[in-house]
Amino acid sequence: MVCTGNTCRSPLAAAALAHALGPDRERVSVSSAGTAAEDGSPATPESVDVAAAEGLELEDHQARRLTADLAKDADLVIVMEPSHRGAVERLGVPAERVKVMSEWPERGDPGLPVSDPFGGSMESYEECWRRIQHHVNRIVPHVREALRARSA
Repeated sequence: MVCTGNTCRSPLAAAALAHALGPDRERVSVSSAGTAAEDGSPATPESVDVAAAEGLELEDHQARRLTADLAKDADLVIVMEPSHRGAVERLGVPAERVKVMSEWPERGDPGLPVSDPFGGSMESYEECWRRIQHHVNRIVPHVREALRARSA
């Protein structure tokens, strides 16, 4: 999962995906990074609170900048907005492995972009979380299908 600063959207999305995968979580590595992250920055307090309300832990999260090695190692890179796609592709990741969260799987739900809540109200974080959960629920069946295909 990739966003800009790796303190709001991508850590929330990674936590949501890992949680939604349930027992399949052990078969996949879910991580997050930011295109302009300051290594070691914590998740925002609002992100920590939104995650905690769902029983998820972000208190120990430390931001990291997306590197070419990290990006190229991923089978799938899910980005929060179209501008992140270009940044990931410039690191050498093939376009077919980079997906905008609101637009994938095909058709997606582009009317519900995952906007950056950084510096916004708690309500903006809660709306960001609702949208992430919505998109993760659409994505999980495709991740599970890829896991089944891989083990076949």
